[in-house]
Amino acid sequence: MIYKWLPYFLFKPLFGDRRRWGLKADPNDADFKQWSSNCYMQFYHDNQKGTIGSMVNHYGFRIMRHVDLTGKRVLEVGPGIIEHLSYNHTRPESYFLVDIKKEMLTQSAEQLKKYGIHQVKMIQVTGTHLPLETDSVDMVITFHQLEHIYELDQYVQELKRVLKPSGLIVGAVPAEGGMAWGVGRFLTSRRYVKKNMPIDYDKIICWEHPNFVNKLKQILNKNFESIKSIKKPFCFLPMDFNLSWSFIFRNVK
Repeated sequence: MIYKWLPYFLFKPLFGDRRRWGLKADPNDADFKQWSSNCYMQFYHDNQKGTIGSMVNHYGFRIMRHVDLTGKRVLEVGPGIIEHLSYNHTRPESYFLVDIKKEMLTQSAEQLKKYGIHQVKMIQVTGTHLPLETDSVDMVITFHQLEHIYELDQYVQELKRVLKPSGLIVGAVPAEGGMAWGVGRFLTSRRYVKKNMPIDYDKIICWEHPNFVNKLKQILNKNFESIKSIKKPFCFLPMDFNLSWSFIFRNVK
């Protein structure tokens, strides 16, 4: 990808000051504390509805048209407001929600009720461990979540552990590290944060998105069998010219 050859003065405003701040969040950092406690939810609501952010999200959500949830035990990690179910009219046997934020779990559970899904269990976690039995779910759903996980290898192994043999992992991630994504953020959300929030966003970018899409793709391909891979909006062009990568993988144990 092109970022590997960018001079750092161009790389930094597009992908964060990674040389200075690294990829692992400092929980004692003042900017990170403010982002986590106050700014994130405001940013999420202001930038994920009726904007280019919402459009990119829905590029990914459409992958749900290709799976059948009927009678399945489904685990969704980092569920958010679960808009992806508008692209799928099948209903699972049960639904597990996993997130680090209790308020997001409550919001997600309320959304599931609107889709007629009532067998729901909310699980709040603090790290990569999932308090579920091995081979206990038929499908893992992860939309716009894996890019946030610093301990990515360990976390993907946990997803693989709880997923049954031949179970599916379905989801999407932004094309982080791609030129279209970096320039798009520079012109939109980076400007929004600098205008509305008293924090160093070039720091937050590093900690919020430690994983570039090429790394995510490599790790998923290493652990699962690829069933479907879709780039949007230009499926025929390299990842640098796209904003979203959606996928379906099968668990081969």
